[in-house]
Amino acid sequence: MKKKGQTTYRELIGGFIAKGYKLKSYGEIKEGRKKYRLYKTVINPRYRRTLLITSGFHGEEFNGPISLLGIFDEVAAYAKKMRVRLVVYPCVNPSGFDRHQRYNASGESQNNDFLRYEIKGGRLVGTWLKKDGPFVSFKIVDSGAKEVRLLKKDVLQYTSPVPIGVLDIHQQKDNLETGDVYAYIFDQRSIYLKIMKKLEKIAKIARNDSWIDTDDGRQIHARIDKGGFVFLHDGTLTDMFYRLGSKFVVTSETKTTMSLEKVCQVNLIWIKELMKLIVKK
Repeated sequence: MKKKGQTTYRELIGGFIAKGYKLKSYGEIKEGRKKYRLYKTVINPRYRRTLLITSGFHGEEFNGPISLLGIFDEVAAYAKKMRVRLVVYPCVNPSGFDRHQRYNASGESQNNDFLRYEIKGGRLVGTWLKKDGPFVSFKIVDSGAKEVRLLKKDVLQYTSPVPIGVLDIHQQKDNLETGDVYAYIFDQRSIYLKIMKKLEKIAKIARNDSWIDTDDGRQIHARIDKGGFVFLHDGTLTDMFYRLGSKFVVTSETKTTMSLEKVCQVNLIWIKELMKLIVKK
């Protein structure tokens, strides 16, 4: 049931339409008696230098998609100026967004179901840390989550060439004690550190927070370094595009208690700075 003041998925998508953006459906899912159309928008489709943006994998991280709507006019104008194509999936998990719950209404997890790593002995695992040593191979896998099956099919059309930049917008509810902002990356730390310095003028950067997750019976230790970064190969969409050859790949994280205004500022900086990097490449 919708809480007072809560934005629904229908209202979110309607916000993009009201701003004049053309949305294209890439599929439909059904949760109980309710159907959800899944949408994307492509800005400057004739340009080849591409930034792909996703948001709303986790439904309780609702200010990610809402912030994207709030800044989208400025994002689109800047993309036109920089001659960059934007491929944007504004809310990956609509039923989770409506319920403000992490997974979809069926309880299916979406975020880590793109890639698996084969480790010694032929075992496939979803999470792989650099420091753990070499893996044998990786493979793009089928997903149990209905939204991801459709999303994966759609994003894989953008592989000739792959997007130069990929940004996945998230938020963090737990395990964040030292600050309000951090990011998952795979490389390019010195470049992203300059961006983090700009973000620090808006919000405190989380540093040295750590937590333990489990994956196929293994304990996965994750830690935010002193620059505000986590290095983690975790089977996500960003991990997949990094392995496919995208150069600038980031998952932005803001604390769920941060004001919407600041979330907008943080994500706008990431988007603009990634476009600058794409143009310089």
